[in-house]
Amino acid sequence: MKKLWILVLAAVLQACGGGGGGTPTPTAACSVAGQRQALLDFMSNDYFWYQQMHAPDANAATMDAYFRSMLYVPTDRFSFSESTAAYQQLFDEGTFTGYGYSYVETDTTNITLRVRTVEPQGPAYAAGLRRGDTILSVDGHSPAEIVAGAAGPVATEGVPRTIDVRDIAGNVKELQMVSATFPLTPVRDVSLLSATRGGQPIKVGYLDYTQFVTYSLADLTNTVAAFALQGASELVLDLRYNGGGDVATSRDLASLVAGSRVAGQVFASLRFNDKNQAKNENYLFNATAQSIPGLTRVIVIASGDTASASELVINGLKPFMDVVLIGDTTYGKPYGFEPFDNCGTTYNAVNFESVNSLGVGGYTSGFAPTCPVADDLDHALGDPNEARLKTALGYIAAGQCPQSPQAALLVHRSAPVVMGDVSPPGMFKR
Repeated sequence: MKKLWILVLAAVLQACGGGGGGTPTPTAACSVAGQRQALLDFMSNDYFWYQQMHAPDANAATMDAYFRSMLYVPTDRFSFSESTAAYQQLFDEGTFTGYGYSYVETDTTNITLRVRTVEPQGPAYAAGLRRGDTILSVDGHSPAEIVAGAAGPVATEGVPRTIDVRDIAGNVKELQMVSATFPLTPVRDVSLLSATRGGQPIKVGYLDYTQFVTYSLADLTNTVAAFALQGASELVLDLRYNGGGDVATSRDLASLVAGSRVAGQVFASLRFNDKNQAKNENYLFNATAQSIPGLTRVIVIASGDTASASELVINGLKPFMDVVLIGDTTYGKPYGFEPFDNCGTTYNAVNFESVNSLGVGGYTSGFAPTCPVADDLDHALGDPNEARLKTALGYIAAGQCPQSPQAALLVHRSAPVVMGDVSPPGMFKR
């Protein structure tokens, strides 16, 4: 199973790892010397840029530092290490331990922090935290102290937290929550919206999707099937906060979007270094009965957090249909990992690059938006008045980007700094 993702829950999860915890490593091999040798062997054979790899730092204080000392930077801004247990929790168990929220710094001068996402089944949501809330304090720490590192992620159960916020209506609230382990909800806001096309009313399916994981496939399939039954003729796929995940699931979603007309054609090709050419692999579109009939384009809402498997969907669909991007430039990660598990740590070093059926890849600068629109934290995701979704509906109506004072503001290469339980990017195959 191939994994490719962008550190979606990375700060706490420290992202994921390869084979998902097979036979325990012998104790002798888990000495510092043993771990270093195993990692060096892996990097020398499997690292995509092994020829440009740096000699490891023998004085590195930690295994992570030892690993990072070998990376081909700045080209490699993607590789990282993490807890194997955290990887298994995300991809195999489908759960998360913490509070389930993220927030961003929207004003660096006055240090304004606003909530961006809240996990529907997490303690933060249950306590009343919502998208758009302004963080006034967390456990008594001011926004400036939070930015400096106070009140950071929690990865264990039973830790109380108090968050003071001001909601978008101006009400100040004190919210009490306790960290817990809860199921993740990759398929979030789903709705059938109304729009016009050529002056005629039409139906538009809207799907907010946050993580490419195998256990989300049934919900994805059911959602697209429901859109088709309800007569949708346009699709808006919201991937603005989707850092990636499983390559096969990325292919499966693209198959649902494009329909059976592309079945058997190449969705993506994975290419390894010259030592591992036998691993090169084509992913083909699936045949599926669950698709929107006659769909020839997809509107994708994107941002600097849209990466890896999300970008794979965009790139893989481009040869077969019109892909319209609304929002901001994507992260730019055409590379992936075959994670290496060793002594409880998973090393995610770039092992392959991805290209579409036309051989197009190399999108390290990301995909630029068709219609640039800033993120709108004053509205819930799925609200037709939310700026990016409103622009998408306007594009469907007019066939071009609506005039907006927010246009041309955004040309980001990387994701904004995200705090709380969520964070930056990466990409995997296992």
